[in-house]
This record gives sequence, C-alpha cells and structure tokens, in this order.
Amino acid sequence: MPLNHFQLVQEAAGAHFPDKDHEYPYPAHYGDPQQEYQTGHESAVLFDLSDREQVELKGADRQKFLHNFCTNDIKNLPVDQGCEAFVTNVQSRILGYITVFNQGDSLWLDLAPGQSAALTEHLDRYIIMENVEQIVRSPEFGCLYLTGPEAGHILSKLNIAALAVNQQQRVTDSEAELTVRRVDWFGQPGYLCSLLHEKIVAFWQQLIEAGAKPAGQEAFEALRIESCFPLSGIDLTDENLAQEAGRSSQAISFKKGCYLGQEPIARIDALGHVNQELRIIALEGDGVPAPGTPVMATVKDNQKEVGKITSAAKSYGKYPVVALAIIRKEAYEPGTKVEVVMEEQAVEGTVLCSME
Repeated sequence: MPLNHFQLVQEAAGAHFPDKDHEYPYPAHYGDPQQEYQTGHESAVLFDLSDREQVELKGADRQKFLHNFCTNDIKNLPVDQGCEAFVTNVQSRILGYITVFNQGDSLWLDLAPGQSAALTEHLDRYIIMENVEQIVRSPEFGCLYLTGPEAGHILSKLNIAALAVNQQQRVTDSEAELTVRRVDWFGQPGYLCSLLHEKIVAFWQQLIEAGAKPAGQEAFEALRIESCFPLSGIDLTDENLAQEAGRSSQAISFKKGCYLGQEPIARIDALGHVNQELRIIALEGDGVPAPGTPVMATVKDNQKEVGKITSAAKSYGKYPVVALAIIRKEAYEPGTKVEVVMEEQAVEGTVLCSME
C-alpha cells in the first residue's frame, strides 16, 4: 500500500520502510539503529506510534463503570492524571492492558495496536442502564512517543510544562488537539503525544527542530524489551492472569472494592506468587528467535521447556539479543540460565527482571 503523507516525510528524512504492504508501515530505522538506540539512552528519540489505539469513554457513569471492570482505581483518578490497568474476565485473565487518563469530561484509554475492537465489545456487553458511551478515536488521532533523559527539556522548548509520571497536559491553544501524557515505559522520561493525524507532521518537525532524533522500530523494540514493557496481543493474551504480566505495582490496586476478576487476583496476592511471569531473556548469540520459540532450563536435573518467546530484538547494549517470555516459576528467578532452541541450535541465555 502507498505510504501516507507523514510516512513520506519520514522517508525523506532517511526512514527505511521494509514492509510497505503492512496495514500501518513503521520505519525500521533511519540509517543507523545502533546510534538511535544509544541516543535513546543518552538524549531523546522520537517514535511514530500512530497505530496505537485510543478509546474515549463519555457519560456521567464512565468512571464508576470502568472502575468495575479493571484492576486499578479509576473512580478516584484525578483530572489530568492517569494509571495503567488490566481489564480482566471473571477468572482474572487479561482482556486488555490499558493506560487510562482522566480528561475531565471523559476518560481516554491508550491501547496497543489492534486491541480496541475486542475491548470495546467486551465492555459494551455490560452497558445496560449506565450512562456510558465508547468512542474509538484512533481514526482521528495518532501518537508520537518521545523518550530519553532530555525528553522533558525538548518539550519545554515548545512551552510544554514538566510533568510527573502519569500526569498529562492538554495544550488548550493547540489546533492539533494535542495532549501530552507522561508514561515512562522504558524506565526513563517518556511522553506519549496524542494529536489529530493531520497535524502530526508539523508537530513531529517541531520536536526534531527542538533536538529529538527520529528513530525506528528496531530501536523501539530493543528499548521496550529491555524495559520488560509488554504489548497486549503479543506478550500478553487472554491466556495470562493479570499478575503474570509482572506489572502489579503499576496496574493493580489491592485496596479498591469489587470488580470483575477481583477474587482470583486477591487469592494470588495472598498466595504470594504466580506459577509463571513475564521475564527478559538476555541472549548470547546473534540470532533473533521467533515468537513461540521454546525456552529450556534444567529443573531437578532434567532439561524441560519452561516457556516460549513472545518478543525478541537485536540489541546494542550489554547483550547481542534480548527477548521477552512468560517463564514458569521453576526458572523465573533472575540469573537463571536457560537455552533458547533456534533451528536445532541452543543459544544460552539469562533470565532477568530488569537490565540494571
């Protein structure tokens, strides 16, 4: 399919698009993915994430309603504040991994690509007498993600104030209907900028002129995986319990009242652990394993499968390749040695919770 106007602007800036037939092509890199990765750690890089999905919840009952179907405290979420949450079924399995922001007169949900249809269909089944309306905003609004130690300084050049984590700023004089949300997905300052698609090129160029460096998916995936930041539909599915994502402190309130899936989550919390959990696998070889590749470990003197790769990417840091996998309890302690079997070759790896 032909590139859209923004993608043509990116291509003119050096972006390499390896799969132009994708529904929404992303650049793999801008000529030097290693430099983009390093700039992401040292200064600030800018990613196009315009196929992430956005859903707006309107109506007088919106906060109470969503509060009853997800794991975090939505009812008491202040205006211009946000939080992560899981939407779960009655067994506490993950139907959606969302970030929710209180926009004052509505709630805005940010989701991974391709996730809004199933989520809105699930929630719609429970809207009976409640005054709640769901509006998918993705056709109108795209996203840019600015991340790195200098990200806040770059935004300040555009008169966007410093933000605390999970705080947002609605730029009221913006024709782009710009909202900047602080979400530190990579363990460093990160700003998700939501704005009208037709205004993205101008804002992208402003951020570049202010000092941000454009970067592609190769750097994004390396930074994401090294931060153990999961994508719903890829690293997390409806086969996973909420606590298996390893983000309980960010996404689960153990003090709120009843909600769909709350009882199993409370039982797991009382038990103290889950039987499997998302982990980083730092690999020694150069090969990038495909999703579904088995992860093997020695358990009680026997070699057995303890998980499967969900995401993997070439890295430019301490390890040549990094991956994410849901790993069973017998092998998920940090420092555990594992093997990833690719094309009849076993590559050594180490289980990590973080790269620090």
